Amino acid sequence: MMNGMEDTASPIRKQVYLLSIQDLIDHPIWEFCSDEEGVDGQDEATVRPSEESEVPGFSPGAYVVAADALLGDGTSVLGYLYSGEPSDMGCIQPNIIVGSSQVNFWLGWLRFITNKEEKIANNYALIGKSRESIFPIAFQSRVNVNGEPLKVDIEGFMALDLDRHVKVLG
Repeated sequence: MMNGMEDTASPIRKQVYLLSIQDLIDHPIWEFCSDEEGVDGQDEATVRPSEESEVPGFSPGAYVVAADALLGDGTSVLGYLYSGEPSDMGCIQPNIIVGSSQVNFWLGWLRFITNKEEKIANNYALIGKSRESIFPIAFQSRVNVNGEPLKVDIEGFMALDLDRHVKVLG
């Protein structure tokens, strides 16, 4: 209740791929609403701000955390990482936010990716920089994951090849 009035503000729910810079500044930890998947308008990509001050354990697939990303040319941008083991790129899925768009550096399984060269070229255009200016990128979470900041360095856009190895594509 607020001033004798019932608080009717609805809880914050967003699709993870629509998180903005302001969302990550306001709430550095977002958790997936797996307990609400049957709710109208929500699915496996729905997240909510977390009340946690850090992510317990690596918690694969449970959280996304705000992360500072330092591009190869020294430019600093904001993005996010999924909580998980630092070596598991398919789980971590590094992302940056450019204007009102997101760039995900994890493209998934190669066998399911169509027009990968076009997708990568579109991402370079969205970022507005050359490969040499973007990579390598050093990500560091703004909150602790498993007791310390989550740190990830990437050398390019990545995907899982047919032998289930991470491959840098461009």
